[in-house]
Amino acid sequence: MIKLQDLVNKDNRLFVNEQEDKVPPHFGSGKEITVKGYKTNHFDICASAVELYEKLDKVDNEEATPLIVETAKSMDKIFELEKAVVRKEAVSEDPIKKGVELTNSVSYKLGVVSKLIGEDLLEATLFIPAHVMVMVERKDSIKIEKQDD
Repeated sequence: MIKLQDLVNKDNRLFVNEQEDKVPPHFGSGKEITVKGYKTNHFDICASAVELYEKLDKVDNEEATPLIVETAKSMDKIFELEKAVVRKEAVSEDPIKKGVELTNSVSYKLGVVSKLIGEDLLEATLFIPAHVMVMVERKDSIKIEKQDD
């Protein structure tokens, strides 16, 4: 006899495994851009980041410029880690821990940029944690290679 609970458990296991094997739908939605002279390498997976940083590239504020570049580089690193996790490639550091650290740093710095330019960027940054969550959802398949010192 098949029990409903058995079907639910089976379906949940399948769903989790299917999620781990699927490429996230946002992959390929973006493109590489130049932000204040910095050329991105991994923005091709996030249209929201492209939209935000194309806007920030037009900001004319000497104090904000270095923060904008720093956050673009940090976002690139988050995207690089996310790609590696999705492709099940080995990484040199814990991508979840690093992703959370970078997300916190980016959020803080973009908050400062927001004050400097007098514009609320909160809505435009809500996509950032979703990229770390992609890695969290795949935590069981993460491979961390120890680096030789």
